[in-house]
Amino acid sequence: MPYSFVTCPACERLHRCIFYLDEIHTQGTDFKFPVEFKAAVTLGNRLTKDCFVQACMRMRKLGHGHSLKFWSSYEVHQQIKTLKLKSIDQYQKDNRNDFIKLIDILRWVYENTQQSTWDGLHHWAAQSLSYQRKVSAFRHINWNDNQQEFTNDLIKDLANECSEPEVIQLINMYGASKTMQTLLEIYRNRYEQTSYEQQRELEQELEEERQLERPPPVQPCKPVFHEEIKQLCDMQGTMMNLIQYSHVFRRLPYAFLDTTLINDCQAENWQANFWISTEFQRVIATKGESLDPFLRPPRWLLVYRNQQLILLTALEANWLIGRLNSLYHEGKFESPSNTTLRLLLPRIKRDQSKFINTPALTIPPLIGYSIDTIPFFIPLEWLVQLFTFNGTLYFETVDEQTAYCQCLSLCPNPRTMEEEEAFKNAWIAIGGFVSCNTEKNIRIVMNPSKGYNSLTYTL
Repeated sequence: MPYSFVTCPACERLHRCIFYLDEIHTQGTDFKFPVEFKAAVTLGNRLTKDCFVQACMRMRKLGHGHSLKFWSSYEVHQQIKTLKLKSIDQYQKDNRNDFIKLIDILRWVYENTQQSTWDGLHHWAAQSLSYQRKVSAFRHINWNDNQQEFTNDLIKDLANECSEPEVIQLINMYGASKTMQTLLEIYRNRYEQTSYEQQRELEQELEEERQLERPPPVQPCKPVFHEEIKQLCDMQGTMMNLIQYSHVFRRLPYAFLDTTLINDCQAENWQANFWISTEFQRVIATKGESLDPFLRPPRWLLVYRNQQLILLTALEANWLIGRLNSLYHEGKFESPSNTTLRLLLPRIKRDQSKFINTPALTIPPLIGYSIDTIPFFIPLEWLVQLFTFNGTLYFETVDEQTAYCQCLSLCPNPRTMEEEEAFKNAWIAIGGFVSCNTEKNIRIVMNPSKGYNSLTYTL
């Protein structure tokens, strides 16, 4: 049974209570919080000034013992940073930091308030016109005359002037004649077309439909073609030490730089011979933007001397296609080339081919040689990590699925009796993850280098 807060025992021990106030209850709610009380204000999308002030003013002694902290989602944080960049000059941009100040939050709140005002202007104007029409209709009635009779004709005229049309013909909405009109006449004719029925339907659409807010435009990076890429086609010279060319080649986890995956990708657990070109990571030139939406999909893979795997951009792959095909047609290869360019596609359908180990589709092709010659196929242990990186959804064989689970330390269903017993003892998590200290107990070969759950990255 609900009772007054004043009679509640917690009323006298506010310093030991935690209060949660949603947007509705921040209006008219007044608690006498003790001194040194702190509040966390959450910044939601499109937060306006009125709601912001109502929430903050629950701390009546703000600045005199009460304090606030602001928390926001990643989306709101990016909006505030973008608005901050627009408000500073070029000199400040060169010497700026990404620290968000109170003035940046207030600027974002006032920007939302202005946008909210513009969005509601049409509805307010339509409601105002509807109200004025009703006021004009009632002026024909003399309310001070007690002898006035409300005849059927009077009531009918009053209803006609106050009612809104249920159906508007298309010719009335879009077939206006081209005549000279004043601004007042154009305004009146335009907004008289909005009826109460249309407003009600529009409000329902706003509740049901999702409004997409497109991200701000960004500047793409200008592509750079490094000379070291050309050296990859040199079959006779000494094998390149890719570590010495850090401005051109980086380890695979470098692809996650400036993304939210950088902390979950487990950089130390990827194959040491997996590389990307630095151009593969460079996508946009705009500073301060998260690269999550601009993570380049892996499509072209160069197998260098059958030892190193390098992910390349389309520009780099295009040059290598021409060079490798030229060497192949000139007869430079007496045996299958140990450097091949291959197409890497994620398997997003059950019967889709991955192409990467198809001898006829490599560049140069690995067919047409003697029977004794065995082409190089990428081992399954390497393919599993490539599948993880490119977002493969389906496996071609049971061996692929087994290798994938072993790589991520997962125990899939159906489980054996011994694995089921380990699951009951909480040695296997609900998601199937097997920690390092329990791998020996359930006789399943897992990747020993995994220190924590890899599902945070794969999901």
